[in-house]
Amino acid sequence: MWRQLSPSSASCCRLLLAASTAARRPQHLASATSIRRTSSPSSSSSSSSFTPTPKSIAPLTSGSSHLDAAASEGKVTPPSPSPIKEASGLRNVVGLCAELGKARLSALVVLTTSAGFLAAGGPVAWVPLTAVSVGTMLAACSANTFNQLIETGNDRLMKRTFLRPLPSGRASRPFAMAWGLGSAGASAAILAAGTTPLTIALGMGNLALYALPYTLSKTRSEINTWIGAVVGAVPPLMGWAAATECTSLATLLSTPDAMLLAGALFLWQFPHFFALSWVHRKDYARGGFKMVPCADPGGGRTAELIWRYSLYLAPLPLLATGMGVTGSMFALEGSFLNAYLVYLAGRFRKERTDERARAVFRCSLWYLPVLLGGFVFHSKQWDVEKVKEGEEEMEGGMTMEALVAGARKQLTKVCVHEVLVQEGKNMHAGVLCPPVVAINVVEETKEVVGKVREEAEKVGGVQVHLTLSAPKSTGGGGRE
Repeated sequence: MWRQLSPSSASCCRLLLAASTAARRPQHLASATSIRRTSSPSSSSSSSSFTPTPKSIAPLTSGSSHLDAAASEGKVTPPSPSPIKEASGLRNVVGLCAELGKARLSALVVLTTSAGFLAAGGPVAWVPLTAVSVGTMLAACSANTFNQLIETGNDRLMKRTFLRPLPSGRASRPFAMAWGLGSAGASAAILAAGTTPLTIALGMGNLALYALPYTLSKTRSEINTWIGAVVGAVPPLMGWAAATECTSLATLLSTPDAMLLAGALFLWQFPHFFALSWVHRKDYARGGFKMVPCADPGGGRTAELIWRYSLYLAPLPLLATGMGVTGSMFALEGSFLNAYLVYLAGRFRKERTDERARAVFRCSLWYLPVLLGGFVFHSKQWDVEKVKEGEEEMEGGMTMEALVAGARKQLTKVCVHEVLVQEGKNMHAGVLCPPVVAINVVEETKEVVGKVREEAEKVGGVQVHLTLSAPKSTGGGGRE
């Protein structure tokens, strides 16, 4: 085609084609290669500069996922895209909403809510469980969206957050505000339709606590981590309130099962987040956040806090068993779990390196679901008759009761007490089974007390009133 045109015409066509291509090319692709940004002068924790390069942006150079930024006195200034242009297409809208709501973090919150619900035992009411799970997910997404709206300027200064939708310019503030308000309203409506007023109050109150006091305190005081830990402790309370149709906050706070779960979530936050913030301490300082590791160059205080709160977690399985909330095996399994976390915390305490902090953080990611799963599985709130019915119905349908019954039946096969009894060992197998040991101790103590009371009555006519009751055996070869 070029041969049919004169040289001047061909040149004009080439210029028009180049201009058309440049017009279709997102502006931030052209500007991204020239970005140069230095760290905030006020940040004393890092003297290095943050320079986004084409290489670091390359994975995001498709469609509307490009970084649009320009350097200006140490700040990155993203464009002001039209929400219609940037959020066009259902897939892109869903992706932006998931990023604004931090979908993976919100899913972890739903896990803790579901644990609170299921810890209340069976039979499981699926409508309230679905309502509290979906409602919690939307409330968490809303809180995270408002968090990003407030922290957009800080996120621009951090390596791990400058590609988020708002600082990168992939989503506009009106779009994010609409999603934050919409998800909050939908959460309230779903919780109102399927749960109790107390559950709604806890959900909306927690949303506000995260979006305002927690978010605003992050740039002002180290106390933000403790406020965030309170936020993390509320979801299991929401689950328990929804499952039991609890309407009184005082009743909820006096329930051992619910408070043990909330306590575990509160204490878990510290090893989890302090390990994360130590690894990214320079980045947090660059963003202007007041985290403990940012003011702790040697890491001594951070390591001590991780160690201390890991130790605080250790007695929880023992307390749960001692208070009659869970079966005895949870004390054993939970103790092994906590011993490993304490071991990793101790290693970081001795040698404060990023790699050892990452080990604590990675452990915290699987520690929580395993601990919550064990708590639910060993909870004594599960009605024994319902579990037995579930075992009988396993062939006909897969209910929650059937799942619990099947799991307990399989785990009974590896119980030390059951194995020794079935194999007919020439020893008293009960010495290795925690429930049997507990019953034997109580029975022996009752005999001793009975003898003491008889002797006291013979000597001085003194009556001793002391009642002991042996824990009930739940069957299953001493699994519980």
